[in-house]
Amino acid sequence: KEPCRYEKGPWSECEPKTNMRTRTLTLKDRKKGDATAAAANCEPTKTIQKKCKKGKKACRYEKGTWSTCSAQNEMVRTDTLKDKSDSSCEQTRQITKKCKSKGQRPAKGGANRRNRQ
Repeated sequence: KEPCRYEKGPWSECEPKTNMRTRTLTLKDRKKGDATAAAANCEPTKTIQKKCKKGKKACRYEKGTWSTCSAQNEMVRTDTLKDKSDSSCEQTRQITKKCKSKGQRPAKGGANRRNRQ
């Protein structure tokens, strides 16, 4: 049996920038005379982190349209933050990716679904 036993606190809200949530564990009261827990040097509190569930991210963006391929064989898209997103999110984000070979260009207006991110 593990000598350190903890009381689990509630999970925090999801942090939108890191997509992580935290929980604090507090050492349970030890029984009098329980030398095992005292000898184990149990930490009074511990903090654990885990990823938030997918789809719960607070930063949601409206996807822009891809630019034409540049001389560096790259295309750029600027996405705009949706209204109901967390206020700590960036208002816009820019995504750059390599163009497909053979001179293909993405269709304007998002008609070419294979270029989605």
